Amino acid sequence: MKNNYNLNFEAISGWFATGFFFNNEGFLKEEIKNNKYKKPSIIWHYSPNNISFEETLNIFSRLFESSIKKKTKRKKILLPLSGGLDSRTIAAALIGNENVIAYSYEFENGIEEIKYARQIAEICGWDFYSFKIPYGYLWDNINKISEINMCRTEFTHPRQMAVIEEISSMGDILLSGSMGDLLFNSYDTDKLENKNNQIEYLLNSIIKPSGKEIANDLWKYWVNKGLFSDLIEHKIENLYSNIQIDNPASKIRAFKSMYYVQNWTNNNMSFFSKFIDMYAPYHDNQICELVCSIPEKFLNNRRIQIEYIKKKSPDLAKVNWQNYDLDLYNYNKLNSSYLPRRIYRYTKRNILEKILFKSPKNQRNWELQFLGEKNDSELKKWIFNNPQLNNVIPSKIIYKYYNKFKKLDPVRYSHCISMLLTFSVWIKKKMNY
Repeated sequence: MKNNYNLNFEAISGWFATGFFFNNEGFLKEEIKNNKYKKPSIIWHYSPNNISFEETLNIFSRLFESSIKKKTKRKKILLPLSGGLDSRTIAAALIGNENVIAYSYEFENGIEEIKYARQIAEICGWDFYSFKIPYGYLWDNINKISEINMCRTEFTHPRQMAVIEEISSMGDILLSGSMGDLLFNSYDTDKLENKNNQIEYLLNSIIKPSGKEIANDLWKYWVNKGLFSDLIEHKIENLYSNIQIDNPASKIRAFKSMYYVQNWTNNNMSFFSKFIDMYAPYHDNQICELVCSIPEKFLNNRRIQIEYIKKKSPDLAKVNWQNYDLDLYNYNKLNSSYLPRRIYRYTKRNILEKILFKSPKNQRNWELQFLGEKNDSELKKWIFNNPQLNNVIPSKIIYKYYNKFKKLDPVRYSHCISMLLTFSVWIKKKMNY
């Protein structure tokens, strides 16, 4: 194919495969990434200290609390809460601070998420606001979204764009729990002891299954030379091999921070920082350096965060963890004494609700954006009626993945649809300048 736009076909194929660009890559050959939010910016290593878990927990407590206190001094704090551990750990660090406004949101016709956040806010004595993210919110915000993130990541994730202007007016600084689950959890090192297993794990976690499919089709059309999946797998393997860490769990964490966090997570953080000052304590270099010094066994199963919450506030620990619907004292009994409860929850979610409700509950962002007649109409305008897009990607490829999304497996192929939409927005704006 003739490249009239000076497009970087290799980088774009990788973008379709993973959902993000690797460092210094972009849509055009000469493009260099301009990422204003670059933390964490440490040189990752694994240098575990020979200290007890209790000592480790005390060091984490002091460092985590002091970093948050320093960044939020004399500021009205906005804290998004969820049913997970990352935001709850921040809430525990802020107990006693009256200058906090908490909020949460859930999807229209979605599973109930706000109840956990409300309980946490009530225990801490904070004002709490809840929001519903409506169907089709994307289409009114798509131009604004594309200007903020420059289309470097797909559009199915920033649900906060539906309410961010209202939220940002309520405070001075927003605290994000981003990256907590990456830092304060570990991996099954028995299964990852072999380097080939580590590479396979990374490939499966970084490359989207349907992303590999469409990237191979695009590469064949654009370059007609080999499989693109071979190229990107070799690239990821080389990047991983260059990380000078022996411990596999620590090495995988370093890779994800250096490439996934820097290029996907941080790009999506820009949706907050565009409207309000923001601080992500888990991105702080001091916290990351601390993690490099913690023995991996202390990071297993979110142990540090769980014990920190228990120590700071037993009442906070009694709020159910959404992943298990059990509190932090009983979540690890889910497969034993609480097994009947687990079976009931699965039956209720996957069988009873499908019978009782005409439409299934929304659990994913793309369901609000791509399902239903109005959403489908807006989507078609972008991916089928954009001459600039069709000059680069033939209609037969677009129809192929649209039909797979509609008729075969919407969960799997929603990624392809979102990437096609994002690319369509970028190329229309770029080629009209």
